[in-house]
Amino acid sequence: MITCNGSGNPDAIALGIDKRLRALSHLSKEEGELLRAYVNNRPELLHYRSIHTFHCLYEDRVRTYFLVGLENKPLRYSMHEDFLAAKRITAAAMSEGVTELAVFIDTLEMDMVSLIDGLLYRNYAFNRYKREAEEESIKNINLITSSLKIKDFNTLCYVYSSIYEGVYLARDLVNTPSNDLTPRRFCDLAATICKGDNMEVEVMNKWNLEKRNMGGIVAVGKGSMNPPQLLTLSYKGDPDSRETVAVVGKGIIYDSGGLSLKSHAALEFMKDDMAGAAAALGVMRALMLLKYPINVVAVMPLAENVPSSMSYRVDDVITMYDGHTVEIKNTDAEGRLILADAVTYAQEKGATRIIDLATLTGACVTALGTIRSGMFGNDQEWMNRFFAAAGRAHEKVWQLPLDREYEEELKSTVADLKNVGSTGSGAGAIVAAQFIKQFVKPETAWIHLDIAGTAFSEKKDESGFSGATGVGVKTILEFLRGGR
Repeated sequence: MITCNGSGNPDAIALGIDKRLRALSHLSKEEGELLRAYVNNRPELLHYRSIHTFHCLYEDRVRTYFLVGLENKPLRYSMHEDFLAAKRITAAAMSEGVTELAVFIDTLEMDMVSLIDGLLYRNYAFNRYKREAEEESIKNINLITSSLKIKDFNTLCYVYSSIYEGVYLARDLVNTPSNDLTPRRFCDLAATICKGDNMEVEVMNKWNLEKRNMGGIVAVGKGSMNPPQLLTLSYKGDPDSRETVAVVGKGIIYDSGGLSLKSHAALEFMKDDMAGAAAALGVMRALMLLKYPINVVAVMPLAENVPSSMSYRVDDVITMYDGHTVEIKNTDAEGRLILADAVTYAQEKGATRIIDLATLTGACVTALGTIRSGMFGNDQEWMNRFFAAAGRAHEKVWQLPLDREYEEELKSTVADLKNVGSTGSGAGAIVAAQFIKQFVKPETAWIHLDIAGTAFSEKKDESGFSGATGVGVKTILEFLRGGR
């Protein structure tokens, strides 16, 4: 929870410190003198990017301060630096076991949107399976101001609380091990969370998928005892509009590679292969709270890609929902198969524009690492707007090419397409995006996000955060804001 000038009794206070120590005017005389004496002997605390924890005894109570250095900011300073600093403030508070944090925003000289974003980004801990939690999230963050409009800030707090309800939901789903999250359980959870007047829920089981000839989803899910599902959520924020944006998320609940089995090292963290579907669900949950004036349909194909005597095989030819035939050359290139059927179905549901996101290829990780998601598409103006939205949301993307020549890699001698390029041909992320593009109508604006490197942080970042990131939720909501 985050509020502005709310009531409460904070465990800790965060405030900015400069050479003139102007922040001390916001404290009592006694507290100010204690802080002045402490800072005067430690000039390094004033340096930009420094966040220092100070404890003092005041009125028979230990008070904790997080001192944020403001001096010597670089010339090329960006709002993203404020986002990163806010993450470190929250991390410091969580490490101290703070349950209620007061942030004196008048002293921080930060972009307020980036500050709120960063504070909430880090305020997350996944402790479901631990008897003793290593850290807990802060129960309440209270922004204290005497100079800014409280009403506007409380509105901003509500908006970001709603956005982060979606982000935290996506993180919880990705962090949950696959033995506790089957395709069916995912659908049941979505139906419970997204129950409301402005949301319609539709679930197709394996029998429905087979009847509709959704060959991609059926084939990928054949090997598991937990049958595949197709979850669709429809949000009507503007019933009078014919425009509908589709958010399509890859939902491989666990990916072993199927019969093209992954190595032991590659199997670790494969519970994150449904991060695209988790993000799509997070977007829809947030939309229920934000009530943006836009129509959105989320399509989430859900399956487990595991080997058994029922699994689809290399050299199989399957028929997709739109009629394309596909020769299977690698069962570990399964995400594009379920996405293709889902993209086709989204257009059938009236989507005029599509954003799909998926932990799709290791090749994208090779190209961009864990810092940026890969972006592909067929409408440059739409991609430019999405790139800008990602910057405002502090989720970095980078556009990769989609030249027609890459389609040559998808040619099959026995079917319309094959699901991977030639061995050793490279450009795996581009070829995968080209495969999905074959199922997008030319008149439909489309963006594909490869989040293989950004959906899950295996190592702790500078703020100590690791695990599922919920990437994509913030950018898509920023992009959709105002009906875009």
